Formats: sequence, structure tokens, C-alpha cells
Amino acid sequence: MIRRLLYRYVFKRTSTYVLGIVVTSMFFERTYDYLCESIFQWINDGRLWIHIKHQYENPPLVENVENKELSPGLKDNSKKKVSIEK
Repeated sequence: MIRRLLYRYVFKRTSTYVLGIVVTSMFFERTYDYLCESIFQWINDGRLWIHIKHQYENPPLVENVENKELSPGLKDNSKKKVSIEK
């Protein structure tokens, strides 16, 4: 029954056969790529830029002890600075 339907609607004409191959290969390629990318990220967890970029994007707020100002990051190393934890 299934063989007859497959032959009649897919394998009988070359155009539908080629279309079936193209669609199947497209879905296989997408699935294989997703699987390989997931395994790669699982093996390299914590070492990739997407895992550590939050540490470097926004510098911590630093209080200037002499002027009592809040500034993002260390701009002037000549003055004593103290980190503020959130």
C-alpha cells in the first residue's frame, strides 16, 4: 500500500523524485548542522564568546573615592578607585 503510493506520487516522475531528494536533503542538512552545533557548544561550554561576553560588554560601576562620582570602568588610574558590588 505505502509502496504503491510512494511509487505513484513520488518515484514515477523524475521531477517529483528530484524534488523529494532536494527537500529531504535540505531537512537532513539543517538537522545535521543543528546537531553538530549543539554538540560543539556542549563540549566547549564556558569557553566560547557567547558564554563569556557578558563579562566584557558592560564594565562594572566604579566609585571615585576622592570625588564621590560613579563612572563606568577605570578611566584614570592615578586616583584610588573602589569597586561597588550590586
